[in-house]
Amino acid sequence: MTYVYEYVVGNDNVKVEYCLSSISNAIKVVEMWVNGKFHRTNWMSPEGNKRLMTRLENDYIDNHSTMAHPDFDAAMNGEFAYGI
Repeated sequence: MTYVYEYVVGNDNVKVEYCLSSISNAIKVVEMWVNGKFHRTNWMSPEGNKRLMTRLENDYIDNHSTMAHPDFDAAMNGEFAYGI
């Protein structure tokens, strides 16, 4: 499954399709566009690349991981049991 993250930096509209690798358990960029044009992460500065990966990791944790599920906190505290 892939996810799409969009943001604006300066005057540029950035759209990134990314996924979580089941092998390395790391965020991987599938495709990226800046202002509607294809872009690669290796065209970015090391600092820009690091900021992008931080944005993607935060988006994944906040919106797509099991920790973002409404029942996560309750389950971690033993307050919620499936099938009971």
